[in-house]
Amino acid sequence: MAKHEPQTFETTEYSPAVLDMNTAFKTIKQIFSEYARGPAKHAVWADMSGDKLKIHYHSYEMLLPQRMQRVEEESRAILDAAAKELKKEFKTRTGKALHLKEQADLGNYTVEKVSLNERYYYRCWRFYDVSF
Repeated sequence: MAKHEPQTFETTEYSPAVLDMNTAFKTIKQIFSEYARGPAKHAVWADMSGDKLKIHYHSYEMLLPQRMQRVEEESRAILDAAAKELKKEFKTRTGKALHLKEQADLGNYTVEKVSLNERYYYRCWRFYDVSF
């Protein structure tokens, strides 16, 4: 019996990976799961619906009515930093630039009193149109 040896090997080139919304969202979720390892005082996370990205901010505050302006400024700064970090990390992981266009009319906030001792939940969110 003769053993059959291959004469040549065929090679195939793979096409570049396609970056669709589903793949982009998986990458964004992974980035935010790693970004969430920050301070326990507040939380930042994202979810997506179609081509809209919603970035959430949640914090637990004491004496919120007296400090409302400072808390709003802090949340704005944290959301801006999260969007900036998302763009940078997305570019690093996928090689494509992530473009976020804020929909200012859709962003909002809520304040919820959670105890009789002046403890509050402050939640705010922003919506972005996503393209790459």
